[in-house]
Amino acid sequence: MNTDFLTDLGRGLLRLVVALILTFTWLARASAADTEYKLVRVETAGQALRVRLPLTDVAGKVRPKERTPDGYGEPLAPTKTVLGEKHFLEWQIGYDTREADAPNVVKAIQFVRKGETKFGAELSKMLVDALRLGVISTNDLLRERDRLAKLAEATLEEREGITTEKTPLDAKGGLPDGFTRWTQKVPQFLRETEHGWIQIQLKPRQRAVGNQAMVYVCIPMKSVLTADGKPRAPGPAKTKETVFYEFSRANAGFLLDIVRAFAIASKQHNEDIGQILGKILESKTPSP
Repeated sequence: MNTDFLTDLGRGLLRLVVALILTFTWLARASAADTEYKLVRVETAGQALRVRLPLTDVAGKVRPKERTPDGYGEPLAPTKTVLGEKHFLEWQIGYDTREADAPNVVKAIQFVRKGETKFGAELSKMLVDALRLGVISTNDLLRERDRLAKLAEATLEEREGITTEKTPLDAKGGLPDGFTRWTQKVPQFLRETEHGWIQIQLKPRQRAVGNQAMVYVCIPMKSVLTADGKPRAPGPAKTKETVFYEFSRANAGFLLDIVRAFAIASKQHNEDIGQILGKILESKTPSP
């Protein structure tokens, strides 16, 4: 066989292998960058607690919406909407994770739920950092822990429910083929403040029977900041744009409202928050 042909073939295969390696490397980096962008990051900025939020991840934990009279808000396309006064970010906040090395984890906060070890995260880290910075005090956390028992008596997941009822048809008359109209009523609970509002929504459980209470923090667009700490100017979102929200002494009550929302959302949330507050108070400033 022609040795020149074999040499050329070898060089061609080598180029192909190198091209494939470069392609996979680029794809891996792009995927990692995309994953990082979608993460909520708890940081600090001077004496304030700062939370980084993705602005265009509409299928994730943080979604931009336009406020509506019913309180739920209308989803929108952030890159095609001039985000301003009538818009807000709906953040599905959490407080724990199964993964010890996940973002925003405080490994010193551990508790067991149904035989599974959980680590404090997100809201847990926010409370730890807020306490360390002086945004909130030990007395604040003691008061929240002391009121948990009272709130547990009226938790929403156990007391409220989703109802379905037959509703009258409109003036156009009946539905074809014998269909009737039924409407599902889903309760929603709001606490409004000057800094934003908190929603507790009941939703069907995905892997079990019954409903579960979900907590959302709603932040007006007028309150979010850019990376340099300045208010974000109204306008469409840029691709993979991130914004920031800060908790300081001026709005520390809003942070404690989130704790209270979980405490009243369900008995399980109430118990978990009790364990988290207990761990923080035991060590005062646990290391992340």
